[in-house]
Amino acid sequence: MAISVDDRFEWKLTKPGRWERDIDEVEEFYTSLAKAFEGTGRVFFAMTGFISFSVPVQPGFNSLETEKRVEQALNVAWTRLRFDHPTIASRVQYDPAQQKYKKTYETFTDSASQRQWLNDTFCVVSKRMSGLDWCNLDPPVPDLPTLFLVKLPALDDQTFRADLVLRAHHDIIDGMGTLLLFNNLFSLAADAYENTDYELPQFGEEWSNLSPPLRIAAGIPAALSPEHEKYMCDILEYNASLKEGIQTASPPFQRKNATPGKHQRVAVTLSEDETARLLEKCRSLGLSITHAYHAAIALAVRDLQERKETERMVRYISYCLVNERNRCNPPYSTSTHPASVYHSVSGRCLAVDLTVPALGSSDATPTDKEKFLPIAQHIRDYYLDIRDNKDYMKLIPAFWAMSISPYPGPDAPAIPARNESPSASISSMGVLDKVIRHNYGSFSVENPWVTGEELGTGLGLFLDTWKGRLTLSAAYNNAWHGKEEVLYVLNRCNDVAFQGLGIREPTSF
Repeated sequence: MAISVDDRFEWKLTKPGRWERDIDEVEEFYTSLAKAFEGTGRVFFAMTGFISFSVPVQPGFNSLETEKRVEQALNVAWTRLRFDHPTIASRVQYDPAQQKYKKTYETFTDSASQRQWLNDTFCVVSKRMSGLDWCNLDPPVPDLPTLFLVKLPALDDQTFRADLVLRAHHDIIDGMGTLLLFNNLFSLAADAYENTDYELPQFGEEWSNLSPPLRIAAGIPAALSPEHEKYMCDILEYNASLKEGIQTASPPFQRKNATPGKHQRVAVTLSEDETARLLEKCRSLGLSITHAYHAAIALAVRDLQERKETERMVRYISYCLVNERNRCNPPYSTSTHPASVYHSVSGRCLAVDLTVPALGSSDATPTDKEKFLPIAQHIRDYYLDIRDNKDYMKLIPAFWAMSISPYPGPDAPAIPARNESPSASISSMGVLDKVIRHNYGSFSVENPWVTGEELGTGLGLFLDTWKGRLTLSAAYNNAWHGKEEVLYVLNRCNDVAFQGLGIREPTSF
């Protein structure tokens, strides 16, 4: 008899203090990808969450005392956060007896185990440095989600400044969940900083707050209908056909390395005025900034293609990631379940056909409105088709299942061959001010962002706005791309968007 979804994904007590459940397809996708690249010593798409903060030195305290108070408040907040969102202390492990992955959670057995967890998962970086520099140094991805406190060099004795970094496996938390987690963390930290007579929660019953997978959170049926099975077959055929008889437009990469190196991040931030002009122009044209920038990415990748004697057609192929929390059932649609993987990937690929001009052509930057807008509108329609598809939620597990790798065995498998035709993708995080406040009591926060660890040959671009300023950032691997090269791509995307929307005159690249 078939096992129901509720039964497989329900958290069950398997021995005193230990709970387990099956993982769904989105979680297994990230688990299997990390396993496939285990031999690199790194974790594919591991989450990095970043946020800067500062706390003023109050009268009666010196800078060192303030620093210690802040550190203690964060310790308390992290412990309280685990009680509220215990999935942040879970992990995915393979069960050889049942031959499948399980998400597991273990509560504290005594005060010593609680102290050990805190020591293991709240780490202070010994060297004072920029948090971004530390993130680009190939930091570890511990088995359990871990906070790293990176203290910045002091500018004066009036303010304590630091960066906070979350490192976690992507099968535990996603990008939007990370931002929600930061919001909850700083709310608790502000309370602990001001009220030193706090009481830590008593662990043991917190397991009732464990988060279910997306299948349960969104009430997705256990199986596809025959009509949906047919739809999935059609999508697979369509996606396969996109690469037939045409060159795929891919960002060039250095080919001297066969295996990945260090994940890196760079970003370019626009001014408030530039961001406001972009927003106003997009609204007037019936576009979102995400539509415009996805179009700009396609054209920027086109411009990176080698010029030949005659013009030729190339095809940009990509996809979109969608935060699905707003389509989950309460309370999973709220910030009470941030340590979760509640997003989807489009099943049908996005395809944009583009013309690469001939060598020596004067048409070097064809990004005027007449050529940009049809592409942006095509991309807008692609996004709207996903949004308006009433059956989309039912298909999400099948979309993820298309890319799951089978368990290779207990030993680290051979590192997969590099992707020779990578893409440049975009993850739109939206208006971060809607998720994270600017101030939490004595804590002022700045520059929140997230990335997934890039071990492939492609470029993962991220789009967000904070305090009225748009930031376009990129995750890349330094085995195949360099910082200046990626910054060029980001600046080119900005130029293409401004030119294509008619805000700025075309420039020659």
